[in-house]
Amino acid sequence: MAKKEHVDLLKQGTEVWNEWREKNPSTQAELSWATLNGLNLKGVNLEGANLKLAFCKKTNLQAANLKEANLYGTNLEDAILEGANLEGSNLEGAHLMRSDLSKANLVGASLKIANLDGVNLGEANLTGVKKLTLEQISKAKTLYKTKLDLSLIEKIKENYSYLLEEPKSD
Repeated sequence: MAKKEHVDLLKQGTEVWNEWREKNPSTQAELSWATLNGLNLKGVNLEGANLKLAFCKKTNLQAANLKEANLYGTNLEDAILEGANLEGSNLEGAHLMRSDLSKANLVGASLKIANLDGVNLGEANLTGVKKLTLEQISKAKTLYKTKLDLSLIEKIKENYSYLLEEPKSD
């Protein structure tokens, strides 16, 4: 369960949270099961944080540092993760439907059974991603200019080449 102190600090905003993180670098943020829906946490430092099964629906995590964070089963539906650093993070079973992961760094992240329905992965870096299936990635909104492992690119070209094309503007 989340530590109330950590949730309360985070709800005060990015500036307060990041200042606290600087003063407490060895403290792991314990935010499992926390309800953080709709918060503006742009640029927040959640490196190594435990957000297992947290509720982050419609949360703004643009340019957030989530490196090596535990996001197992986290609800990130409609979340903004543009430019976020998710390197080495655990996104197994995460609910990412319709979220914006454009320009995000997902190098080495684990995406086993993560729901990628309608996810914008344009210009994201997915090299070295673990446990990602072709079926999962086929549900994405776009993979335009996305960095992918060569073996995955070939499979996408064969089956879902439209995902690699520039999206049409609405």
